[in-house]
Amino acid sequence: MLVLISRGDNPSILFTKRAAHLRHHPGEVCFPGGMWEPGDDNLLVTAQREVHEEIGLPAGHIQLLGALPQSHTRAGTAVTPFVAHFDASINLQPSPDELESIFMVPLAAFQAGLQVREDHFERHGHILRVPVYHYQGYEIWGFTAAVTAQLLRLVDRALR
Repeated sequence: MLVLISRGDNPSILFTKRAAHLRHHPGEVCFPGGMWEPGDDNLLVTAQREVHEEIGLPAGHIQLLGALPQSHTRAGTAVTPFVAHFDASINLQPSPDELESIFMVPLAAFQAGLQVREDHFERHGHILRVPVYHYQGYEIWGFTAAVTAQLLRLVDRALR
């Protein structure tokens, strides 16, 4: 997956909402991305391909900042979250085959307090505490919220 942060005076994280007609995770908020396919040289290429397919952002408009540690969804799927900058002035279009919408949440909004609760999940005998965020009618929870919280901690440390 690719966690995209817009460049500029009001940096924001890009999220997508999956289409309601999808069989897996319909209507859920997530980051653009998808599964590796034969022909993808590596997972970054996979993420860039999926971003282009889902929101129309070409790889040439993405500046890689790094990657967060690989982690697993509750279903056990291994995910490598790449983090990148992009120019928010580029016109993005959600693929109607995959997405209902694209939306951006300013980093400042997270810092002001978007968390509404904390969900608890058990994984391999450990309890995971994951924040849940609400922003303009969207609910960011589960794996997406966990990756978001991890990124926000890194940003907070970098700004200190």
